Amino acid sequence: MMPIQSKQRRRLLLAVGVTAVAGLALGACSSPAPEASSDPDAPVSLRLSVEAGAVDAPVAVLAAKYSEEHPNITFEVEAVPNEQYGEVLRTQLQGGNAPDVFYVTGGNGNAHSALPLAEAGYLVDLSGTVAEELFTDSTRSLSEYDGKIWTQPYDFVPIVNNYNVTVAEELGIELPFTSVDDVLDACAVATDAGKTLLRLAGAAVPNAGLTTLQMAATRVYADDPEWNQKRLDGDVTFADTKGWTESLELILELRDAGCFQEGVEAGVIADNVPAIAAGTSLGGFAPGGQVGDLRRVNPDNEYLSTAFPGDKGEKWMFASPTNMLALNASSDEAKQKAGMDFLAWLAEPENADELAATSGNLSIRAGSGAALPDQYQYISDYFTDESYQPLANLQWPSPEVYNTLGTGVQGLLTGQTTVDAVLKAMDAAWDSAAG
Repeated sequence: MMPIQSKQRRRLLLAVGVTAVAGLALGACSSPAPEASSDPDAPVSLRLSVEAGAVDAPVAVLAAKYSEEHPNITFEVEAVPNEQYGEVLRTQLQGGNAPDVFYVTGGNGNAHSALPLAEAGYLVDLSGTVAEELFTDSTRSLSEYDGKIWTQPYDFVPIVNNYNVTVAEELGIELPFTSVDDVLDACAVATDAGKTLLRLAGAAVPNAGLTTLQMAATRVYADDPEWNQKRLDGDVTFADTKGWTESLELILELRDAGCFQEGVEAGVIADNVPAIAAGTSLGGFAPGGQVGDLRRVNPDNEYLSTAFPGDKGEKWMFASPTNMLALNASSDEAKQKAGMDFLAWLAEPENADELAATSGNLSIRAGSGAALPDQYQYISDYFTDESYQPLANLQWPSPEVYNTLGTGVQGLLTGQTTVDAVLKAMDAAWDSAAG
């Protein structure tokens, strides 16, 4: 396993609970599922829901390989745009027509997070399966509700800046950046060449929120890894934490310096990978797995992942088993068994490593002493020094807090709100969710 231990206390998620479930229908019970066929080779078709990207989702690629090895199992892949995924999944679950296997994230903080769905009764209990082996004591809480495990992580995700190294070298830009001043200098070089350094999907809540979290990694959590717990205990707020103010102000500073593409407030996630692969933008804010997409779109360029620097070179980042799969509790017994078999196969070291190679993230099966892919050469010391922790919003009490952050960044980019107003709104969303 990757050394996923962090300085966060595991009790946070257990204390927060799953208050985000209030928006979900609790009537997830269904009529008894038909018994599975006694024939192990009976045909089974599984609906698989993933987030849409510039290329096929890595899980979908592995599902196709699974079907080749198990011809009686086929997959109907449903790719949903990132910005809409959580809302679409919740609507399907509430309507009783959700896929048999679907993508979720851990914790509470996203619209498609695991814990609210588990409490609502929508997920199959994966306790006692291989899924349990893929968590450590510090990450189990991302999937644990009522003492049981409800999801299976399929890779380990560093939250980074991904850069087109080929184009950066052509412009004489040296990576990695060790300070914000380095970033601003590179922005000027890129602009002079008719390009932009950073691509931001300003119209997409997930990308706007993730970008801010990368700023906050060094400005909030590096000095106080327990900040989430302190917010839960009422000891701190977003509005009174200097690092959160600095993080949002930095986004505006980068915008004003021309670091983002023109019309950043209207940017969408689907345009990020094509722009970076083509070199019109040199990089962007995303999970490390974006590099897998970049390579498949333009394999002629080289790419690498770096952490966004602190103001004076501070080092901290988010990395965790964020991406997970869950099984639909309303699917019939044959589909649930087929889904379980697929998850077990996906967790086999060879297949887990292949999925990671396809995605660009790290293998969920990687040993703690395993060498990192070249893509991560500039953040290897973050792991050896344990200068990282699980993605912060996974441990927030409700998706609404993260949604408020993302929409707040949108408002900042369009001039319709202020930093203080965004932070106060995030505090209000937190307090409402945590009760």
